[in-house]
Amino acid sequence: MVLDKMRIVVDTNVFINGIFKGDSFAKAIFNLKSLNKVSFVMNKEMQNELLITFGNILMEAIDRIDKNKKFNIFPLMATLSKCLWQVEEIDHIINTDYCKDDKSDNKFIDCCIDGNVKYLITQDDHIGSVSEQLKKEYDIEVLSPFQFYTKYKTNKL
Repeated sequence: MVLDKMRIVVDTNVFINGIFKGDSFAKAIFNLKSLNKVSFVMNKEMQNELLITFGNILMEAIDRIDKNKKFNIFPLMATLSKCLWQVEEIDHIINTDYCKDDKSDNKFIDCCIDGNVKYLITQDDHIGSVSEQLKKEYDIEVLSPFQFYTKYKTNKL
């Protein structure tokens, strides 16, 4: 019997922490994707936020480097491309209001609901603060990269 890939929604902060800050558990999730163990589900708003955030970080980095040194953007772009390759894109239909202090975080919750995705990987406190409600109402589990990877590796998902 062939098992389907586990579908997950990954918050922008996980991408940024894995690509720019060396978060080993975020990187481990990217590795699971490259091994076809998980698939990323995204809506257009999530993709746009990721690309804009990524671009802003790169622009700041380029501004800070010594102009005499070469800056190689290609490894960073390759990492981002691998993360976005073969993403399952879904339509953003529902508009929830769970995260009242940062309404832009709702797009990740909406994506889980719209795509019937059970795992939302984030390091965001706004989303974390409504995790019990999401579990109760939609059976969505909000996990940090560490929690997700640990549960995945110990077959507790």
